[in-house]
Amino acid sequence: MRPARVQHLLLDAAAALPGASARTFADGGHTRHPFGITVEAAGRTSHWQIAVMSAPGEDLAGGDDPAPVLGEKPPAMEAPAALTADPATLERALVAQWLAADPGEIASADLYSTRPVPPAVGHGATIDCHDGSRVFINHVR
Repeated sequence: MRPARVQHLLLDAAAALPGASARTFADGGHTRHPFGITVEAAGRTSHWQIAVMSAPGEDLAGGDDPAPVLGEKPPAMEAPAALTADPATLERALVAQWLAADPGEIASADLYSTRPVPPAVGHGATIDCHDGSRVFINHVR
């Protein structure tokens, strides 16, 4: 899965969240990271960077996205009842919505805020896909 496609999928996920709006980093003038979305929700603006580790043998440069590899879907993730200013709420809401819309490309999703020892970025997720690619969504300031 390529970063531009992930960005599109996350924009769709954010658009489905009640009271939220989103735009790409490029549309918002955010040039520090090439791929990501800015989400406005619960009176807060948050930025979510996208990085992708390609599937084995795949070159991310140029060309169209390869055909999706479908497999067993991971268990559904419960979305928060309401969005709050806490980034963990939006982290869960974005990933839960993406999982709900996924046709079976996603093998697993790991939220950073639920780890016993969260990584330095604090909020985000690692999404493993059935094609062997990995998607990293990081909350950035």
